Amino acid sequence: MANSGGGSAEYITHHLTDWCVGCTADHQPSGLVDFGAFTIDLIIVGLICAGLVALLALFIRKRLTVEDPSGIQMAMEAGVEYVSDQVGQVFHKRNDFVGAMALTIFLWVAAMNLADIIPVDLVPSVLGGIGHMLGFEHVYFRIVPTAALDTPFAMAIVVFAIMVYYQFRANGAKGYVKRFLTHPYGKYAAPANILTTLIDDLSKPVSLALRLFGNMFAGELIFALLAMLTLSALSPPSAMVAVWAPLHFLGGFIWSVFHLLIVFLQAFIFAVLSIVYLGMAQQTDH
Repeated sequence: MANSGGGSAEYITHHLTDWCVGCTADHQPSGLVDFGAFTIDLIIVGLICAGLVALLALFIRKRLTVEDPSGIQMAMEAGVEYVSDQVGQVFHKRNDFVGAMALTIFLWVAAMNLADIIPVDLVPSVLGGIGHMLGFEHVYFRIVPTAALDTPFAMAIVVFAIMVYYQFRANGAKGYVKRFLTHPYGKYAAPANILTTLIDDLSKPVSLALRLFGNMFAGELIFALLAMLTLSALSPPSAMVAVWAPLHFLGGFIWSVFHLLIVFLQAFIFAVLSIVYLGMAQQTDH
């Protein structure tokens, strides 16, 4: 982990740098899209969160009961009922796939977002100490997958692919192409129709991903800035630590409570908008 002696910019940069395989010497991908770069930390944390969600589902399944349901079972049943109602309002008939997908998205995104509650220096410090013992000069590890562009865009692209599938299934290949040529301005404005429809379709996954990324990135950045209140007093050590340490604790506590709302709200928005976009895609009329 970078020490505070390197300055605020180095501290922030270190916390926003991924453990990347196939990246450049400064641990950055060669471009906005780099298929040869793999952010190992985001993959590891994402898989751990997915495993925790799966274990939670198995735990609830093995303890399902009608006579004396637990609090977590009732919460999950309420979530399933709410998602089913949302799907029922958007789709003309029952669609278990979209309901299950939306609930899975909510739980997985919420789990990844909750990683932001872990103290900002804890994981980098532990892994940094291990890395230094193994001879690594710098060890980078970001704990929040949704605070990087990779994860939100990966999920949004999957939702977009399913959206295109529903459009094909509802309208057929001919109807799908016709939609680009005639919607929304009529058959005599094909160029404008193609441009407008492309923008309309592509804006959905882009907005879906950027909304989640922007909120979680801001949260991660604010936690790092709050941590610097104390680090600024410790480097070099001074009496101001008596002021900055309580402010750091108070600010971190207040922001953590507020951030919990953001964590679940963003997971909820991503899941609900996925249902809405897929419901719009399966409509045959425009």
